[in-house]
Amino acid sequence: MESLDFSGREQLYYQLYNILFKSITDGVYREGECIPSENELVNRYHVSRMTARKSMEMLVSQGMVVKKRGIGTVVVSSHPNSSPQKLVSYSKKTTEDKLSTYKEVTSLETVAASKEVAVSLQIEKAATVIRLRRVCMTDETPLFLETHYFEQAAFPDLANHDFSKESLRAYLTNSCYVNWAHAKQQVFSIIADPESAKLLNIKSGAPLLHVKRISYDTQDMPREYVETSYRSDKYHIEIKLAI
Repeated sequence: MESLDFSGREQLYYQLYNILFKSITDGVYREGECIPSENELVNRYHVSRMTARKSMEMLVSQGMVVKKRGIGTVVVSSHPNSSPQKLVSYSKKTTEDKLSTYKEVTSLETVAASKEVAVSLQIEKAATVIRLRRVCMTDETPLFLETHYFEQAAFPDLANHDFSKESLRAYLTNSCYVNWAHAKQQVFSIIADPESAKLLNIKSGAPLLHVKRISYDTQDMPREYVETSYRSDKYHIEIKLAI
């Protein structure tokens, strides 16, 4: 059993959340199965009920588990809900949305910020940034490719984590204490370059739905810039309008 670090270097609820998160993504608890109850977590890890409850609430907020009266807390998804906003949703055209998805890290490196990245993050051009690339998969089929950029000076420890198993947003929120406020995004239609085509297992030149998003904290400072390329044969845009 994985133990908690009580030294105070990392909040207990986040450590416990991370253990549960990994257990779900690794298949220890599968969809339809119950994760340990609050009482079980309290007794197993010697934490307060509030700590156990907060870790479970994080999983609920990410759409990974739901609480069912008389049953317990049930796993409903093996991956966190990463929908970036409310107006535009990316809906799968096929029945693949019923399958479990997971993310594979293809690269995690430090690079010099391009002009676009520098402007988006409001940093100096050529400043050092961390670039994280991941492919979202389902049943070994690539669905979309996402490339995240972070100012290295703001997140010096980020490159030491495995975000194929750990939730990126939860890490930024709970370990880096980023208070998210809002995001701006643009949607484009592009064609796949050879590198993207290879990672997405499609032909070079195939159409992609391309989204650029800048996420801001409560001080209106940009903390993350991400570009996501969705396979157009797997996704479409759905917009809810007031009329």
